[in-house]
Amino acid sequence: MTSPPSRSRTRNLVVFVAKALVAILLIGWLTGSGHLDVGALRILIERPSLLALDLALFATGMVVATLRYQVLLGLAGVVVPFSTLLRLQMTASFFNVVIPGNIGGDVVKALYVARDAPKEKRTTILLVAFVDRLLGVVALVMLGMIIALVRPSVWADPLLRPLAAVVAALGGATLLGGAFALFVVRKAGARLERYTSGPSKISKLLNQLVASMRLVSAGPRRLAVALGLAMAFHALGMAFFTILTQALLQREVPYSSVATVFPLGLLTLVLPISPSGLGVGHIAFKRLFEAIGLAGGATVFNVYLLGQIVPCLLGIFPFLSLKRAGELPTEAQASAVAEDSSAR
Repeated sequence: MTSPPSRSRTRNLVVFVAKALVAILLIGWLTGSGHLDVGALRILIERPSLLALDLALFATGMVVATLRYQVLLGLAGVVVPFSTLLRLQMTASFFNVVIPGNIGGDVVKALYVARDAPKEKRTTILLVAFVDRLLGVVALVMLGMIIALVRPSVWADPLLRPLAAVVAALGGATLLGGAFALFVVRKAGARLERYTSGPSKISKLLNQLVASMRLVSAGPRRLAVALGLAMAFHALGMAFFTILTQALLQREVPYSSVATVFPLGLLTLVLPISPSGLGVGHIAFKRLFEAIGLAGGATVFNVYLLGQIVPCLLGIFPFLSLKRAGELPTEAQASAVAEDSSAR
């Protein structure tokens, strides 16, 4: 009889293979139809300045993500040295790209911190990982809304106007919905946690959302700092994406135009349809670029995405150093942390 862990690993492998097939089919169709020029990746070699900017963006992302996580860990009253968190962040990026399955690098990073923390803080530490990821999505939408609102040229362009309206509506809904949720949670958070507790996946997700909202409502200043860091990095990402677009399409493309499509395109990567959004993101940027009168969206996204994914492989070095030193949590320790957190 197959043991539960074996069934889980088999299921994760089947899901990963299915996602990989989706990515292969979509990228194959785009390449065959001429919408994706894979050879455009050579621009990073032919123009060393672009490669330098790409690596600088990656390095900045690692630093900003580490700072953001360090700030959010303060919600749990946990202090971890920046150098340790940076190694964990690079290890997490390596896991997210290389290791198939549902246990991503963010979980490994959280388990490492939770393993050495007092038991009463473990649940909060695991929630911080969820809050951190959610905050990245919120920051992306909010930044897109701000740029759409402060740039009159976006609303004057009939092609950009519908997308700007969508981005602004998403940002407004996120802002108002988040404020309302925080208000409700502060007033009746404990009761909501009891009502959403249950064995089903939906109940667990709702319970996690409520618990996360209760966590961030207790530290609004830390939340604001973490949100600001996330928005600053997304702004840099948009700037580099704009430079790539101009270089690949060989025409002037305003930053504000890219800002109307960038958030919507990256939001599709949240959908668990393919590994790292391969194929799905390509299709999204192809359609979004066409909506603003540009071609080559899939190609620009391909260069941007692979330019940020490939450096993640460098995470193998801190991963091996942590593993060699016995600092990474073992499977037994990870199970103990997870069981202890579930019990609470």
